[in-house]
Amino acid sequence: MQKNHLKAAVIGGIVVFIWGILSWMVFPWHQHCFKKFSNESEVARAISHNAPSCGMYILPNTFRYDSNTSQSEMNKGMGMMEKGPFMFACVQPNGMGRMTIKPFIVALIIQIIGAFIATWMLLQTKGLAFRQKVLFITLFGLGAGIVCFLPCWNWWGFPGSYVFVNIIDLVIAWFLAGLAIAKVLKK
Repeated sequence: MQKNHLKAAVIGGIVVFIWGILSWMVFPWHQHCFKKFSNESEVARAISHNAPSCGMYILPNTFRYDSNTSQSEMNKGMGMMEKGPFMFACVQPNGMGRMTIKPFIVALIIQIIGAFIATWMLLQTKGLAFRQKVLFITLFGLGAGIVCFLPCWNWWGFPGSYVFVNIIDLVIAWFLAGLAIAKVLKK
């Protein structure tokens, strides 16, 4: 490991973290990807009565069908899959709790780990110029976006706008991190 590896990873992770805060809290593009239920109270009540614990829920949940599931229930579920409504959701029935500093610290650590991996991968190459190093790290972000968000679009029907914004968000974040990482490694 080069002595600048850890420094580049920490700085790159901080850059991605700061970009994430700006992207989600200052710029409006993520917020435009989320729809609003016509009656949030009614939906919240239905979720509270039907989702007893936190976790991932899918409607209809054809994964829970087994040999005891009647053919009519299977047909009903498959009809719902085809015609709707269909839902894939993470449910926290007891809420998320008050916002504290903890998720920010965890997010920063996650980004530093990601930057450590990207920097390590970059260090496995030889003779790249500054721009090529930036491109390498940017492509790391693009690759992460593709493998993280396109499967959700393909399998779960995530809207194209949501997927596109999140992939572009990662490309921008890792481009900025690439500038910082390449600069640190240049020294």
